[in-house]
Amino acid sequence: MDEFKIVIIVAILVSLATLGTIIYISEDAINNAKIPDIERGTVSSKAPISDNHPANYIVNLSSGQKLYILNNATLYNSIIVNQSYVFDCRADFNNKMTIIDHATLIPPTNSTS
Repeated sequence: MDEFKIVIIVAILVSLATLGTIIYISEDAINNAKIPDIERGTVSSKAPISDNHPANYIVNLSSGQKLYILNNATLYNSIIVNQSYVFDCRADFNNKMTIIDHATLIPPTNSTS
C-alpha cells in the first residue's frame, strides 16, 4: 500500500473511534442520570414515597417544582420546610424526575432599617 491509503485508513479508524466514544459517553450520561442541574427555591413540603416510584422521598418547592431523593434519609431529614435552598441535582430523563444530590441552605438576610 502506498502512504496515501494508509493515511486514509488511519483517519477513518480514528474518526470511528472518536464517534464511538462520543456515543458511549452520551448513552451513559442519559441512562445513568449524570446530567447536572442546579435548582433553587423554598421548600413548601416534603414526604416519603411509599408506592413503586424509583425515588424514596419527594421535596416540593413553592414554585410547584418537584425534586426527588434516592436512598438518602440523612439528606431528606436535613431539609427543613419553609427554608430556601440551592439544590445540586441531576436530571433523570428516563424516569422524568430531577434527583437531589446535595442541598445548601440559603441563610436569611437581616435587613436593618
